[in-house]
Amino acid sequence: MAENQLLSKNGGDYREYLLIFRQLIAQDKSINSSSLLSEIPKLLSFIKNVFSSPAVAEVFLYFCLTGAATSWILQNELDMPEATVYRAMKRLKSLGIIEPAIKMRKAKVSRGGPRPTVYALQGSSTDEVADAIRLHYNLLSPKFRIAQEVAQTILKDYITPRQVTEITYREIIIQVRELRIPFNAPDIAGLAADYLKEQGIKVWR
Repeated sequence: MAENQLLSKNGGDYREYLLIFRQLIAQDKSINSSSLLSEIPKLLSFIKNVFSSPAVAEVFLYFCLTGAATSWILQNELDMPEATVYRAMKRLKSLGIIEPAIKMRKAKVSRGGPRPTVYALQGSSTDEVADAIRLHYNLLSPKFRIAQEVAQTILKDYITPRQVTEITYREIIIQVRELRIPFNAPDIAGLAADYLKEQGIKVWR
């Protein structure tokens, strides 16, 4: 199916697809930003054919999942180069799929440049935009990014193979120490625990 057949100029067709995809993702509680691409390969394959671009497909599905994001978020969450993210977002903006929602204040550690912008799907909630702002600032912290990587490793190698939905804080501490993280273990474990809870994992203290 050609892109112009799916995404009409008046915006009617793509909104129907956005609604379908967002409902599909919402119904599957196992799908989260860290497992998005692995959980719905058939959907991703279909979207790749629609856009003729894996990068645009991934960014499109990320917005379907979260409703809003910044370029920095997409670079980190999708492990995608800045230039690739820019091109994918430019494509989605040109199609009217995403639009600027709010310009953020620069972080104190910023070296200059334009203020970061949160982009959102039409109809995205204020909570989704707020979540994007919070995640953007968190991802500016090296400690947070490492904790996120630790949590994703725990999800992939520890929780998923055991088919469980809970873990103890002590187990997280053990995993952090085994990975020899160059930060204080309790600090990383606390951030990792918060991330795991956001992914629907029960953390026992």
